[in-house]
Amino acid sequence: MAFLKSFSAFVRRVLQAAKKGGLSLADLKKLSNLLRRTGKRNAVLARGLLSALSAGGASERDIRKLAELLHLAEERIMRGEEPFNEIEKAHIARIFRSASLSQKAASWLTNHVDEFLASEIREQAIEREKKAVPKKKRRRAAL
Repeated sequence: MAFLKSFSAFVRRVLQAAKKGGLSLADLKKLSNLLRRTGKRNAVLARGLLSALSAGGASERDIRKLAELLHLAEERIMRGEEPFNEIEKAHIARIFRSASLSQKAASWLTNHVDEFLASEIREQAIEREKKAVPKKKRRRAAL
C-alpha cells in the first residue's frame, strides 16, 4: 500500500475511484462531504496543537521530535499496529508538560491519533519549520 502523502491526495484518489466504480451521485456527495469535513477538522486540530505548543514554550527541537513520533505512528497504523509505545507516550507527555499543556491533551492525542491526523500535524510542523526565520548570528565583541 502506497504511503499517503496528504489527506487531500487521498481524498482525490478515493473520489475518483468511487466515480469509476459507479457510486451513486447521492452517496458520492456524502462521501465527499465526509472527507472534506475530516480534512478541515484535522487541519484545525493540527494548527491549534502546534500553536499551543509554540505559545507554551515548546522548543523547535520538541516540535521536530513530535513530528518524528507522528511519522512513526503513521507507519505503525498503516501496518495495523498501535501508533505509540509507552516510551513514546511518555515523551509526548513530557513535550506537552514542557509547553504547559494538559496531560489530558497529550493522552487524547496518543489515544485518538489516526494516520490522517498524524500526517496533517507532521506536515504542518515541517511547513512551520521551513517558514521560520533564522536567528541572527551574534557577533563576538572584540576584547
